Amino acid sequence: MNKVDPITLSTTWHFIQRVCREMRETAERTATNVLVVTLHDMAYGIWDADGRAIAIPEGFPPRLISSAFPIRSAKKKFEGRIYPGDVFLTNSPREGAVHLADWVFVRPIFYDDELVFWTCMGTHVADSGGAQPGSHFLAIDHVAEGLNIPLVKVMERGKWKEDIAELILANNRLPHMMRHEMSSLMGSTAVAEKRMIELLDRYGKEAVDASIEEMVERSEAAVRKEIEKWEEGTWYAEVQIDDDGRTMGVPVTIRCKLTIKDGEATFDFSDTDRETSGNINAHYHQTLSNTMCTTFLFLDAQLAAYHNEGSMRPIHVITRKGTLVDCGPYALTAGSPAVTGGRTIEAVLSVLSQALPEKAIASYARLAAPILVGHDESIDGVYVYSSFSSVAGAGAVYGFDGYQCACDMGTLGVVGKSDAEDEMARFPWEILRCEYQTDSHGAGKWRGSPGIVWEGVNEGGDCTNTGGPMSGFSTQGLGEHGGQPTPFNKVYVIHDGVKTQVKDPRLPIHFEHGDHFLIASGGGAGVGNPAERDPQDVLMDVKNELVSIHMAKDVYKVIIDPEKMQILEDETSVLRNMQR
Repeated sequence: MNKVDPITLSTTWHFIQRVCREMRETAERTATNVLVVTLHDMAYGIWDADGRAIAIPEGFPPRLISSAFPIRSAKKKFEGRIYPGDVFLTNSPREGAVHLADWVFVRPIFYDDELVFWTCMGTHVADSGGAQPGSHFLAIDHVAEGLNIPLVKVMERGKWKEDIAELILANNRLPHMMRHEMSSLMGSTAVAEKRMIELLDRYGKEAVDASIEEMVERSEAAVRKEIEKWEEGTWYAEVQIDDDGRTMGVPVTIRCKLTIKDGEATFDFSDTDRETSGNINAHYHQTLSNTMCTTFLFLDAQLAAYHNEGSMRPIHVITRKGTLVDCGPYALTAGSPAVTGGRTIEAVLSVLSQALPEKAIASYARLAAPILVGHDESIDGVYVYSSFSSVAGAGAVYGFDGYQCACDMGTLGVVGKSDAEDEMARFPWEILRCEYQTDSHGAGKWRGSPGIVWEGVNEGGDCTNTGGPMSGFSTQGLGEHGGQPTPFNKVYVIHDGVKTQVKDPRLPIHFEHGDHFLIASGGGAGVGNPAERDPQDVLMDVKNELVSIHMAKDVYKVIIDPEKMQILEDETSVLRNMQR
């Protein structure tokens, strides 16, 4: 194959990236699910005919790279029966989805009657059937978790397969909404199909193929060159999860060993605890995707938006079948993205932070966010209210404080948050408070993001918080290089004016009309010794009420005059010298 000229290569590469962005924008403009239009809980991209990743832009980490798995399943399962205009759907973790609430749509792209590309769009939907609206975190088996949709063809040669669609929607509590969502998400893949055909018409298949091969080779070379700069050696991290959601109060541990050698990085999770009877089990493809996406953060920033199959070749992920991060086919997975996914990312961050201390990233705040399922009297129907407003934000990064208000670690900040006003317009809850807490972060030379107090009052009928993805009530996220860990989360219910702390927030919490729900989330973890933080930064945090006078002295070793709001330089110098 001839080498492609630089202009065609650059144009092709950026064109494909733009196609991916247009897919996302199409879904955001046409969907109604708040998880898509506001939170951007999506993963999408372009793959070649063999299922190799060609363009994987930013997206929900556990679903991003793992989208190759349903593509390869479709190619194998429907061999000889794949036509232009087909669209396949699955939500089964056994075929590459993350959990049953994630629906993945796969479309083949043909050119001159030849299958040349695949495109994929996946997102978290409002309901997926099962024993409880949303995601069922107390299911006794995978059937109760929701409607299991094996890889099926929902559109053939451009026409809906109405029998399949009716079967799926008959098992959904929001069938009208979900039919609309299916059209929206399939429409985004149709946009990709149209644009990729335009690209092939413009340059020809040979030139486009040559450009793609060059892009893959360059990406591999660039990533390998970065890893060759890293110190060779082995590093180890353990991360704990509160419990598995069924056997309450018994921690579960993820163990990760990183080996860097000869320009390659190998992550070995083999010693992780076995899969559980609870809902937090993850399949291999999710662990693979989370590990890849996290590792990309430690590469040169110029590579941030340019990853494909070549980027993954120098990075290896080893697991052991039957463990929490590589579970069996029928293990429960409802809580896996937010809980186990987030902790997998935390373990990868920790080993890489040890290997690359000047790129260290501490743990994000542990997830404390409501998923409220109730009855909305105004529409006489069920609602599923997923709010990330109470999630505190990111851990510190070497040289920088943690990004405030980022979503939880399982999303690496890609999934956003909705405004309180938007949430109140959509759901029968009045949000009374959503504000930072004082002294609620992991301290460090660079501190984590502050924690948040979120308080809402139920203005609708009976409602339940499903609780499943909540964590951080008895275990903490890791600080790095002397930085403090994430503070604990706390949850309260206020009923008839009486405030009660919830002992097991992972279990469902019932709310009557007028009840208050209060979440006090801990912030992100810190990087570096808190006593080395710039005193002026400490003073500014005190002025902004993120740090108290007492924490400034006791943790950061900075003494501040509370009346003049000035640093007492001599006293601070003496105190800090005592710590050395």
